[in-house]
Parts: sequence; C-alpha cells; structure tokens
Amino acid sequence: MYQDASYYSQSQQKQSVKNNSMKVARQWQINDQKAEKNGLHKAIYWVKSQSKNEDGTQKQERWIADQKYVGDWNQNKKCGFGVQYYGNGDKYEGGWFDNQRNGQGTYWVSEGKNKMRREYTGDWVNDKKTGKGTMFYQNGNRYDGLWQDDKPHGEGRMIYANGDVYEGAWFKGLRSGYGVLTKRNGDHFEGYWVNDKREGQGSYFFATKNQVFVGEWVDDMPKTGVYSEVEDPYTVKEEREKHFMDPYVLPDVPKVELQDPTNVLKESMELARKERIIYRAIHIPLDEMYSKQEMEDLALQFESASNQEHKITLINSKAIFQSMGFEIEEKLLQTYLKHLQQDKYNEFEIELETFMRLVAIILESQGYDQSDINI
Repeated sequence: MYQDASYYSQSQQKQSVKNNSMKVARQWQINDQKAEKNGLHKAIYWVKSQSKNEDGTQKQERWIADQKYVGDWNQNKKCGFGVQYYGNGDKYEGGWFDNQRNGQGTYWVSEGKNKMRREYTGDWVNDKKTGKGTMFYQNGNRYDGLWQDDKPHGEGRMIYANGDVYEGAWFKGLRSGYGVLTKRNGDHFEGYWVNDKREGQGSYFFATKNQVFVGEWVDDMPKTGVYSEVEDPYTVKEEREKHFMDPYVLPDVPKVELQDPTNVLKESMELARKERIIYRAIHIPLDEMYSKQEMEDLALQFESASNQEHKITLINSKAIFQSMGFEIEEKLLQTYLKHLQQDKYNEFEIELETFMRLVAIILESQGYDQSDINI
C-alpha cells in the first residue's frame, strides 16, 4: 500500500509540473503576441543605457528617453505613416516601409529648445532622399527638384540666399549639363555646366551694360568668343549736354582689322575645346554624351569582350576600337586610361563606365593633332 501511494503522489507531481509548464508556455505565447508590433501603436520608446556601479548593479538614476516612434507597424517593423523623434532632437514624419523612410515625408532639424526648422519635404527611398523634393538649407538656399541618394540629381532649381537662381540639370549634387543662372543684379548666363562650373558653349548677358558674350567657357571663365551690344527697344537714351560744338578733325589713321575674323574665332574656339577634351570626358555624365541607343550599343561591344567580373583589358579595348574603325596606339590609350582611372590605374581591369569615357575621348580627338590635346 505504501509503495502504491508513493507512486500515485509522484505521478500527481509530474502532472502538476507538466500543467504548469503548459501554462507558462501558453503565457509566453500570449505575451509574445501582445509584444508583436502590428497596426497603430501609440508610442514606442528607446532609452539610453545607464551606467553601472563597480559591483555590476545599476546606478539609481532615472531612465532617459532617447528616441520615440508613434505610428504604424507591420511584423515588428515601422510600416505606414509614423512620426520618429530622434535623440538629437530631430523629427521625421511621413511614410515608412521595412523600418526605413519610404514614400513622402518631412524631416525637421532641431535648432534649440522647442525650436525646429523644416529641412526637407518630398520623396524618400530606403532612408534616402530620392524622387521629387524640396530642401531648405541652413545657409538660406532652397532647392526644388529631383533627388537621388540624398543629392540633387536631374532637373531642379536652386534659389540662393543672395538672390541668384539656377535652373537646369544636376548630377550627384553638382550643376552639370544645360542650365540657366539668373543673378540678382539682372545678369544672365545660359549654357553648359560641368562639375559645378560653366564649361563649354554659353552666353552671358550683362544687364547694366546691355552687352552679351557668346563663346566657349573654361573652368567657369569665358575663354574665347564674341562680345556684342544688345539694343533694348524700351530703353530711352539720355541726351548728353554738348560742351564742344566745333567739329574735331582727326588725322588720317590706317584702318586696323583682322584679316579673317570668322576663321580666327573658329580656330580659337576649336583650340579651347581640344584642350578640355579629357577633362570633359571625365566629368560630363554619360547620358549627356551618348543617346540611350548609343549606350546600349557600347555596352554590347563591352560585354562581348568582358570577363566574368564584367571587365576588359587595354588590349580588348584596342581590339574594339579597331572594329569601330579607329587605329589607336597602345601608348596613347595608356595615357588616356591613366587620366580616367587616376590613382587606380589598372589596364587589366577596365569597367564599362571607364570604357565609355575612353570612347568619348577617342571620338572627340579624331582629326586633332595629339600635341594640341591637354594630356
């Protein structure tokens, strides 16, 4: 009898432990479901960790709220509309997906206690400004236009704090391509930009002088071209007081003029272009140098000679140029390649973009004496 009672008691204990384990398991699942962040949550806080005593115990300090998020969740990730308060005082309100800023949203920058400045309103892709948006810079500048990877890229307008306005093409945060700059004093430039500077053909109108310069620009300065007067039909010329009424007779002076001004100007502009071939090939965006079809054709030529890492050698490129009808010395190709790759020169690893820029140099330099090209 005693053994039977003992066995029955042990069985009851095992069953009780089993039941308690099941209760704990179910409770864990219930708590986990409650902790799962889905739908609209009022607020989720992140707190800064506090310092510890020498024995490892926590110091008696108040926890400090570092970040806070109020908004929609999906499977423990921010998804939908939400407002994120950052530890430095900044704030973002707008769309989220997969824990990153996506869609339309506004980022606010903290400028002291209870004071915030709107910095950016527009499109976001994976935590980066990409798409259409407006940026309000701290120095007073304002940009409206297209963005890519947190930089102005594509068509856009920059209103500068000093009153100047640029409207045109941008490339990775720099003015590049065709653009118009209107200055506060009325001066007006219309033409091409490379690497944030005026480069190539362009015209500059001087408002106060009613003069216009049309010609070639190099490194943000006019290199060669023509100045001419611009007649304004709405301007009334003031009559000047005549102090000397008697005519002044000038002695005969031989007429001085250029023998062939048109040809002189043409040769001067051609020389300026030749000297900037390599610089422009390095900095001008590819989609400005080539059409979409031309880029596809060059990519096919490149892939036909590339290895598994999608790279070609200098010998491969020379063979491609020969198939295109260009006979280029290997030493000259090496010189061009050194300019394009700069400190990463490697004639056995030429990438597609480098190859396309190399083609641009070859095409632009055809018919020129190589001594005229600035290499």
